[in-house]
Amino acid sequence: MRTVFFKLRANIELDGDISIAQREIAYFCATYYEVSRFNILELQKHIKITENDFLSNTRKGEIIGFVGTTQYDIRSILIKTSFIQEVWVETLFDNEIHLKSKPFCVLAKCNHYCLVPLFPMSEFLTFYKKKEIELSDIQQFSNHLANICPNTDIEKVVKKSSTSTPHAHGLHKYKAKFFPRMIRTFLLTESNHNDNAVVLDPFVGSGTALVESSFLGFNSIGVDIDKLSCLISESKSKLLSFTPKEITDETEAYFHKNGNKAEKYKFPSWISKKFDRWGTPEERNLYENEISEITAGITNLNGSKKLFQTAISDAVSRKFNIRMMGTGVGRFALEIQKSSLEKIVRDNILFLKKAANVIDILKTAYELNLPVPKVINGDATKLSSIPEDKIDLILTSPPYLPASSGREDYLIGKSVSITALNLMSEAQIKQAETNSVGSMKNQTMIIEDGLPDDVYKLYAFLKNDPLRNIKADPTYTYYQDIKKSLSESYRVLKPKGKAIYVIGKESVFYTFKTREVLYKVECDNIFKDIASSVGFNIKEVVDVELNKKNKNARPRALDKYYESVFVLEK
Repeated sequence: MRTVFFKLRANIELDGDISIAQREIAYFCATYYEVSRFNILELQKHIKITENDFLSNTRKGEIIGFVGTTQYDIRSILIKTSFIQEVWVETLFDNEIHLKSKPFCVLAKCNHYCLVPLFPMSEFLTFYKKKEIELSDIQQFSNHLANICPNTDIEKVVKKSSTSTPHAHGLHKYKAKFFPRMIRTFLLTESNHNDNAVVLDPFVGSGTALVESSFLGFNSIGVDIDKLSCLISESKSKLLSFTPKEITDETEAYFHKNGNKAEKYKFPSWISKKFDRWGTPEERNLYENEISEITAGITNLNGSKKLFQTAISDAVSRKFNIRMMGTGVGRFALEIQKSSLEKIVRDNILFLKKAANVIDILKTAYELNLPVPKVINGDATKLSSIPEDKIDLILTSPPYLPASSGREDYLIGKSVSITALNLMSEAQIKQAETNSVGSMKNQTMIIEDGLPDDVYKLYAFLKNDPLRNIKADPTYTYYQDIKKSLSESYRVLKPKGKAIYVIGKESVFYTFKTREVLYKVECDNIFKDIASSVGFNIKEVVDVELNKKNKNARPRALDKYYESVFVLEK
């Protein structure tokens, strides 16, 4: 056993995140104590680092870290932790001596080693304003955090608030994506110390769980009914093994004009009609030509085709922003950015190269061997390609209840990208909508049994409200599908396997004029009842407060907003 100081990330803003960080500390430590700004003198009896070393580069709140006793090897802690910015320890064991030569390890003036974990370093390098990252940059960040060579530019990066888009995670705009460090923590703490765990995400979305599984050394499988989500997830996975030079070579090939002309792109009819209503068919033709131009170079590519498709898709998604109106009848607003598509694509390719560069440096410095995830285009309610008792750990987040209320339509929202890349036709998008969990177009026969009473009460409320009647059947179907997906999760899990589901804690319906609360849905209680009904034991429910940056996102956007993380066991 030895004593270690774990300093929390400087960019942790919410006190609630400390309880998630504490899960990691409990995983690694036999005993531990909170480090408050006001109990430094007491804790110096346990670990003799200076007050400045305790307090430098810390978060703004009172709790700045933990002091704990652990028998874990330091490298394992560095690879696996998420919320910890620095690990301070007096001695390195014989099997850790080689860490002294690593750029993330610095002997501080207090004769303790300051070591910087993998995950914060991945953020630092991504947001560091350098075109090309080198191993020496890791050394600079480590020297700053160890108070050897303080650097104001580096300090700004250390305290940057973004936590959701380091390296591969920044490849594509995606609504309601996972926060990587929270996902890493639950993957770690619920893995039962099994370094060979197989992880499944049946609603894979943008692939966050797959990437973080790889960085933790786990094999993983992702499933999604949306082919664009599969493409994004596969691209992130591919970037784990792609080099910056390969990106550079393929960039030249992509922009090479070889005389080949792709078939002229046409907007989906629901987008095209917008230009008819605006009386701007010439503008529509201009944008269709622009999309045709940026997709033409894809035919020149070999191994990186999916990476460049993702860069193009992200550019199209940013250029043509589709926002659902929430009425339930499919109305949406189309907002078009002024920036040219080619400029956004070029910026995205630069980010591709930077992300590949960062991952390459991290793999070298931390000696990583990253398993390659598997991505399947399939249905979370019918995991037919996965045998029963196959999976050790499931971590996923299905569409939230508001999707079935018409506030979101993931396929329509991404339809310009999907059709631009020929991933799906108009007809295929419409068909997929009828099978997508949470879609307004996904409806089934109402059966007065099999779901919690609160679902039927919600159904009755919607059915009897003239303005919301259209949302009643899709909402019922949504909960039917949640039950089916939970049943499939139960089937494919090994006995005693865990399923971690992240859901919105509640959903609120407001009066349209006064914005007063009309009906509140306790989504967590409904989910708990459904999970129990398919056989799961509810091991734990963790409510996580989200730091909502978008004040226009909800009618009561100033209210606190929570997700519920369910830890289920077969």
